[in-house]
Amino acid sequence: MMLVVRRVVAAVAAVGLFMAWWLPAPVLIRLESVDWHKRFEAQKSRGLVYPGASLGSRSRSLAEFVAAETAGRVTDAKDPAWIGVFRDVEARGADYREPSTALLSSLPGQYGYVELQEGKGSRYLEYRRIIAEDFRWYSIPAHLKYPLRKYWPFFLAAAAVVLAVFALPLGSSDIVETSSAAKGFRWCAVAAAVFAGMITWPFVYGTGGGGAYASILVGGVFFFGALVGMGLFGRQIVLLRQMAAGDYLAHFTYETDEWLRFVQWNFGQESAQKKALWVLIFSVCLGVGLGFLIVQQDAASVAVFAVLMGLMGVLWLLAVGLPRRTRHRGLRGPKEAYVGRHGVYLNGTVHSWGMLGSRLESVTMQGSPLPHILLVYSVLMMSGRVLYFFRHPVSVRIPVPRGQDGSDVVRALRKEARAAT
Repeated sequence: MMLVVRRVVAAVAAVGLFMAWWLPAPVLIRLESVDWHKRFEAQKSRGLVYPGASLGSRSRSLAEFVAAETAGRVTDAKDPAWIGVFRDVEARGADYREPSTALLSSLPGQYGYVELQEGKGSRYLEYRRIIAEDFRWYSIPAHLKYPLRKYWPFFLAAAAVVLAVFALPLGSSDIVETSSAAKGFRWCAVAAAVFAGMITWPFVYGTGGGGAYASILVGGVFFFGALVGMGLFGRQIVLLRQMAAGDYLAHFTYETDEWLRFVQWNFGQESAQKKALWVLIFSVCLGVGLGFLIVQQDAASVAVFAVLMGLMGVLWLLAVGLPRRTRHRGLRGPKEAYVGRHGVYLNGTVHSWGMLGSRLESVTMQGSPLPHILLVYSVLMMSGRVLYFFRHPVSVRIPVPRGQDGSDVVRALRKEARAAT
């Protein structure tokens, strides 16, 4: 269980590091050198383009224009350090600073002007506070926009630790840690951490708009889906721990030769079933695609046919690859099986029923080509726009070792199935 906990903590830490790396400063101050002559001429040109805007008002001088624009919004630059600030800003035209610096922390309001008097004249800087949501409208240097990035050695070290936790499991792993239930729980936990980040980042960053709302909606849906997956796989983990502790109907261990025989036979059965299903789906798609192509005879029909055939290519890879993956996992597994009242552990894979619409359908004892228990359970699934519900059957073949009889197990499972209905 510690491996599961470590992976969950590492996933949360990875999401936290990612969000911290992209965490913007809450507020920055934009400083811009003011060219009053240019602004004055721009206002006069607007008056020429829109004459009605200047009706009833006399023309103002430059001094009157400056006085009107800066009235009540001027801060005197008395500190000599302002001279260097003016020089830097005037060289760049505009600059961005953190509001916590000594000179800028005393600036009042959201915007205004800083006046530096020189003899009979004055120079001005316009300042404006910019919140994180508006950063996208300005060309702000990355080290100011994302202030935590200056601690990049810490991020690098933390990322290395997270990768090590994911890649290097510590300690010995039992059948629970290496089971499909534990792997599914870990991946659902990682997904939950990622989707929780999708929900929280608009609130952490203080952003809004359609992108933020879409992120919250999509992240929320998949976050709750991940929680459901954690609940299902968590129940399987509990079930497997109970069986490993002695609460089971049967515990089978196998010799290498009989287990290899079962793996090869089960591979043939599973491969034949998936290929037969692929042929059925291919026949339907081929008929629909050719019919559409013959009737329409246009570019859209060719595109539809190409998409259907591409989809069938992907399904063929799955039909061929999944049985091979099952065989590969079977050859590397512990060569044992647990049969319980509400679930089965077969060489690393956990099957369970009796929760969220899953139920045990049938249990039979098969004698050929090798003795095995054929167990069929179904899970409730849905499809279509009107949420059409149907049951998807899952077949599990449990080999019976030489010298043992699985009839008692079959009778006990049938009794459990009748009691559940």
